[in-house]
Amino acid sequence: MAPGDKSSTSNTNPFRIAIIGGGIGGLTTALFLQHFCTGAGKCGSPTSLNPIDIDVNIYEQAPSYRDTVGAGIGIGVNATKLLHRIEGLGDAVNAIAGEKDGIWFTLRRFDNSEEITTVYSNDDGKIKQAAVARPELLAVLRSFVEKNGAARVTLGKKCRAVEDLGKGVRMRFEDGTSAEADLVIACDGIHSAVRQQFIQDKAVYSGKFIYRGTVPITDLPSPWPFPSYSTMWIGSGKHVVVYAISANQRLNFVGCVSKSEDKIRDFRESWSLTCDRKELEQEFSDCDELVQKIIKLLPERPSKWLINDRDPLAKWTFMGGKVALLGDAAHAMVPHQSAGGGQAIEDAYIISKALAEYLDEKRTNRARAPGLEKWMNLYQTIRLPRSQRVQETSREAGLLFQLQVPEMQGKSYDESLPILVEGVNGRFKWIWSEDIDVAYDRARTELLENEAVRRSKRGWCFCM
Repeated sequence: MAPGDKSSTSNTNPFRIAIIGGGIGGLTTALFLQHFCTGAGKCGSPTSLNPIDIDVNIYEQAPSYRDTVGAGIGIGVNATKLLHRIEGLGDAVNAIAGEKDGIWFTLRRFDNSEEITTVYSNDDGKIKQAAVARPELLAVLRSFVEKNGAARVTLGKKCRAVEDLGKGVRMRFEDGTSAEADLVIACDGIHSAVRQQFIQDKAVYSGKFIYRGTVPITDLPSPWPFPSYSTMWIGSGKHVVVYAISANQRLNFVGCVSKSEDKIRDFRESWSLTCDRKELEQEFSDCDELVQKIIKLLPERPSKWLINDRDPLAKWTFMGGKVALLGDAAHAMVPHQSAGGGQAIEDAYIISKALAEYLDEKRTNRARAPGLEKWMNLYQTIRLPRSQRVQETSREAGLLFQLQVPEMQGKSYDESLPILVEGVNGRFKWIWSEDIDVAYDRARTELLENEAVRRSKRGWCFCM
């Protein structure tokens, strides 16, 4: 049922859901909410396919999606298989992705491009990893939200705070306006104002920063010397990543360097910070000639980003389950495993599945007491440990790819390579292959069994 459609099989008002942030997490949450709550996903009660009346609003702080920044982003098969649950969405994402030929990355020597090892992805036919331009992915997701009527999107709305109204939540925006909802899902990024209201912490500089830019594929040296564009050059204290995006029209470039704060020019976090291309040429002057050729093809002012993340949280849900964190607001992570976007999509899938259960239970009066907190805690129980493990291993991967793990201390470049290969092999399989539906069913069963035991004990005490 489309948001705002007041017709319903029930006589209740629609359940109002506010999504703070219209990025990957926010848009996919809207799509999965529609998928599960309308019966298409066959969730809620396993035998109930009746539509649930929801009213979904997305509040995005950017004044226009044309202002969206960002270069390439990788989405693993753990997340792309979920996108394929929305009719046509997986194919649309494949259409904008660069071809990776079943290769996550081939790791190569920094000095001469000799292959160190190749990490293969577990692509399966059309369900495969997607290397995409972030603005293009957002455009696809938003088009599906609009086409499917999954949510209303309001731009230029930056949430500053949320207020508990007892039966609902009031959001206050920077422009002085406010809105109310029954549930607020905060997808407002690493600098989430909603998170900051409950958890007073700061973004943590990882000790690394990155240069970003894209190059037309047609401008690259021809023929390309490797079987795939998906290449990572491994150096000491630095590494370079390239891969195709935009339907193989452009090559995404990421140059990552380890450096302390006091040695970085213009040390500040900004999506709009740029630098002179000559800075890259100096940083990577010891790299293979092919890398230096690619750098010379970059724009004269490539972007320069600090790599920050957040320390793990013990709690994602607040105000009795009426506020929940999702994506970077819950578990911002460094990009060294290309897993952050995929983790946000997994969050969106699970929170939507859990909410459909709550709404189905609420509609059919199977719960004697309000159960929103119960189902939002289920979302947290399933997603928090997995995402925190991805956070931790992503930090480890950044050290591994720059030959900085403790086992490499005091060793030469060549002596460190076998440790690198051992550390890379098998690192990603658990991220890409876990069946989160199985994880959901397991946690759900445990939740309901524990609830039945508690009710049984209350009944026994009452009878006595």
